[in-house]
Amino acid sequence: MKKSNSITHIKATLAGFKRGLRFIDYRESATLAHELRTMLQEIEENVDDPRLGLELVAAFLETDSSVLENCDDSDGNIGEVYGYDAGETFVSYAGRCEEKDWLAILVLELYKRDEYGIRDWLVDRAAKYLTEPIMRKLVDQFWSYADRASEDHRRLHWLLGIEAIARQLKDAPLFEKACLAAWPKQSTASCLNIAEVYFECGYPLIALKWLDRVSEDETFMSGERDELLLKVCLELDLGERATETAWRIFRRLRDDSTLSLLLSVIGEENRAQVVADAAEVILETEKLVYSDVRFLIDMGRIGDAERYLLSRSGQLNGDYYTELRPLAQVFEEAGRFLTACVLYRVLLDSILSRARSKYYHHGVSYLHKLDELGPKVGDWDQLQNHEEYKSQLLVVHKRKVSFWGRYNR
Repeated sequence: MKKSNSITHIKATLAGFKRGLRFIDYRESATLAHELRTMLQEIEENVDDPRLGLELVAAFLETDSSVLENCDDSDGNIGEVYGYDAGETFVSYAGRCEEKDWLAILVLELYKRDEYGIRDWLVDRAAKYLTEPIMRKLVDQFWSYADRASEDHRRLHWLLGIEAIARQLKDAPLFEKACLAAWPKQSTASCLNIAEVYFECGYPLIALKWLDRVSEDETFMSGERDELLLKVCLELDLGERATETAWRIFRRLRDDSTLSLLLSVIGEENRAQVVADAAEVILETEKLVYSDVRFLIDMGRIGDAERYLLSRSGQLNGDYYTELRPLAQVFEEAGRFLTACVLYRVLLDSILSRARSKYYHHGVSYLHKLDELGPKVGDWDQLQNHEEYKSQLLVVHKRKVSFWGRYNR
């Protein structure tokens, strides 16, 4: 097919999409997403001229409302085409387009008609294809639309666009102005966003002032606040405050990365003492925290991890299989068979109590694992031994014939 014929075909297909489709249910959405991606590829393969390419991608974007209104995109396949694939194609052409004033008008019109909030990439990546003077002109136009907007969500749409451009321009005062216009009550999130942009732009002292507007007692976004605060304190050489912040980060979540962060501030020579003190605190805490179990294991304190888990076995919840199954495997490989059995039992009990037959194959594998590990346990302490536990299962869950049928096979 000649290129001219291909372009005619593309335009006709786009016109058809814009007129509307029959309803597409979620089972057909992946097929439609493939067709849309194929159309973008067809544009790329047949159009070399940047302006024509941009006009066609713009026409493609203009079909988003009619397409999304007539399909069940529960899996997000179609939205991804408009929000990512089309963006890649647009930016590729835009970077080669020398008609920057015309391009800015196109971006403005496309952003203005963004009904689904999936064209944010137009301004998020503006620096890749627009010059700074034109980006600042675009900001002026965005302010004008924001001032005239009659609905709050439309006003916010333009202000968020200004924030995105300000960040790319590394213009922290502009970002601050747009952010405060969008969120005049100065929420925790807005204070942190403004602080982050000032820090990115090389103004750590102003960033600190914005961070200090958020109370240390505020729990919302406390992790994000402390991570940024630590960077700011290190940049400003505020040693004591940096140490306090690093400790707070570590105590909130003890793991390899937060330990490394803390030691980078207080010195690697303190590793052994920090780990020993943390283990003592963990063992004295009554509430079971799975990340603390993982921390003890990662620090080579498998014995402490075992004592911690066994003394809190009543708090184990088999529904958290993504946490418990890897832990069971770790204790099994370490020869800590009692603890491994406790974890596998909790996982099995959860599956049987929910009575969801589609998960029975997991339960069967856990019971087989318990059959294997039970004889290896030297001392069951005050727990039922394997035969007692299995006999109880047969009584309590005797009606789950599907499970026992699979197990006996």
